[in-house]
Amino acid sequence: MRPVTLGAILALVSFALPALAQDQPARQRYLSVIGTVAKTDGQSLTVKTDKGDSTTVKFDDRTSFLRIPAGETDVKKAVKAASGEVGAGDRILARVRAEDPAGTPAATVYITKQAEIAQRQQKTREEWQTQSLTGAVKAIDADDRKIVISVRGPAGAPRDVTLDISGNVDYQRTNPDTLKYEPSALAAIQEGDQVRVLGEKNADQTLIKAEAIASGSIKTIPVQIKSIDTATGMISATDLASKKPITISVKPETTMKRLDDATALMLARRLNPTFQGGARGGAGGGQAGAGQGGAPTGGDAGGGQNATAGGGGRGLGGGGRGRGGRGGAAANDPSRLLETQASIELPDLKPGEPIVVTGSAAKDMSRLTAMTLVAGVDPILRAAPQNGPDPLGGNWNFGDVAAPQ
Repeated sequence: MRPVTLGAILALVSFALPALAQDQPARQRYLSVIGTVAKTDGQSLTVKTDKGDSTTVKFDDRTSFLRIPAGETDVKKAVKAASGEVGAGDRILARVRAEDPAGTPAATVYITKQAEIAQRQQKTREEWQTQSLTGAVKAIDADDRKIVISVRGPAGAPRDVTLDISGNVDYQRTNPDTLKYEPSALAAIQEGDQVRVLGEKNADQTLIKAEAIASGSIKTIPVQIKSIDTATGMISATDLASKKPITISVKPETTMKRLDDATALMLARRLNPTFQGGARGGAGGGQAGAGQGGAPTGGDAGGGQNATAGGGGRGLGGGGRGRGGRGGAAANDPSRLLETQASIELPDLKPGEPIVVTGSAAKDMSRLTAMTLVAGVDPILRAAPQNGPDPLGGNWNFGDVAAPQ
C-alpha cells in the first residue's frame, strides 16, 4: 500500500468538516425576561416586564423552576420549585429562546414570591427611615473613594461626615420628572447634592462605611401661595427668598403635611432659641410672617423623598440589607418629626399661606416639582430671619420624609 500523505489527510478533512457541521444542531441563543407575573394560565405566564410592556412566558415539563430569595443576586443559591408555586404578583426571571421568546417554552424560570418581596421592602424602608444619615455634599474624591457631607445635628449646627465608598455601594438617584429613585452611579453625584446614606458608622458618626447612597439635586424653599389649581395640581406662589414668582407642581406622590402648633414652635426655637412668638394660624398668618425681617434664602436642602414602586436596589426581588440596628433616628430631626404630623391635600391649603416645599427645581427657579410640601410653618419663617441669612439652607430636611426601597 502507498503511504497516506499529509496532503491527502488535509484534503479529506477539508471535505469532511462541512458535512459534520451540517449534522451539528445550531447553538441556541437565549434572552432574559424580567418582570412581575400578572396572571397564570395553564402552561403560560402573563408578565409585565420591567420595561413596561406585557409578554407571555410559556413553560412545559422540561422547564426548570427555581426559587430565589428576595434581594439575592447569586443564582447558585436558588432552590428547586414547581410551576404551581408561581402566582400573580411574584417576580420572575425567565430564560427564553431568542428566536421565539413568546412561543417556545422557557428553559429556566427563577421566581421570587410576592410576600418575601413585601417583607424585604418593609425592612429596607425601615432601615432608610431609622438608620440613614442625610447631608449636603461638600467634596467628592473619586480617586480616594471618599465623599464629605455636611450634616445638621440636633442642635442645628452642621458637622462634617466622611463617607468611605471604597466597597460595593448601591447608588440610587431621584429622577426629576418622576420623583422616583433609579439605579445610578458615583459619577452622577455633584457638590451641593443632597445624599442619604446607609452603612456602618464609627462611634461618633464622623465616618460611615457606605453600603447604599441615595442622591438628588434638591432645593428646599419657603414660598407664599398666590393661587391653587386643584385640577392640575399646580400652585402659583412667590419665592420668599428671591421675591420672584414660582410654579409648584404637586404630584400624587408628593408628601403633604401640616405642622401642629407645638411642633412648629419647637422647630422655630431650634433655629432661634430666643424666639418667643407662637403660631399665627392658617392662611392669614403667612402675610405677616413673610414680611418680618426679610425672607430666608432657600438652600440646597432635603433628601430625596419618593420610594420606588416594586422594589429598587439589587437583586430580583428588591434591595436592602439588614444592619441589625446601627444608628437611630435623631429625636429632633425634622424629617422624623414630620412622620407624626397630619397629612393634608391641596384643598386644605389657602392663598396667602406660607409653606416650605422641597423638590426638583428648574435652573432658573421658575418651577419646582414638589417631593414634600409642609404647611403650618409660619413660626419657623418668622424665627428664621433672626438666625442668619440662610437658616433653611445646608441640610434642612423637610424633604426627607420617605426614602428609597
